Order: sequence, then structure tokens, then C-alpha cells
Amino acid sequence: MVCQRCLELVALPIRSECHYAVVKEGADTQSLPKGYDVLEMGEDPLDLLTLVEDELLLALPIVPTHAPEECQQPAGAKEPEPSQDEVSRSNPFSVLAQLKRDPNV
Repeated sequence: MVCQRCLELVALPIRSECHYAVVKEGADTQSLPKGYDVLEMGEDPLDLLTLVEDELLLALPIVPTHAPEECQQPAGAKEPEPSQDEVSRSNPFSVLAQLKRDPNV
């Protein structure tokens, strides 16, 4: 995976616990313990490879990153300093603040 902060490769441990109850199609699932996912088996065999692949994909982090103390920003990724135009520009909503203070409006 690629770290989304520094764009270098990152290796993260993946840990996932899955609890499944394999039952026949149409069987009563009310007596199963809470927290178990039900896998109804029909005539087709269970594809364990697909099941494991799906669980691994769900266990991956949405945004993979290094730990903050290990991560370095890529070279040239410094935040730009504000230009002269941005610094001297006034707030366009300051006129609304003046209208709010005026009791005659």
C-alpha cells in the first residue's frame, strides 16, 4: 500500500475476526449466537477464497498512512506562503457585520 501522507510504501498489520454460521438454505437462524454472520449454503459449494479475499479487503484501512513520527512529507510539498494580494484583501462579509450593528436597518 502507499502512504497517503508521504507517498512511500507502507506495510500495515491486518487483523480481522470473522464469525460465520454455515446453515442450509432456508434454515432457521434464530437459535444462532449473536454476532455470527449467516452463510446460507445452497447446491453450490462455498468459495472460501472469495470469502477470505472479501474479509481482507474490508479489514484494510480506508487511508493507509505511516505513524506520524515515521512519516515525512515529500520534497517540494511545502505550503505556499500567501501572496501580497491574498494578505491585503479585505473580508467581503465585513459590510454585513456593519449592517448588523446599525439599528436603523
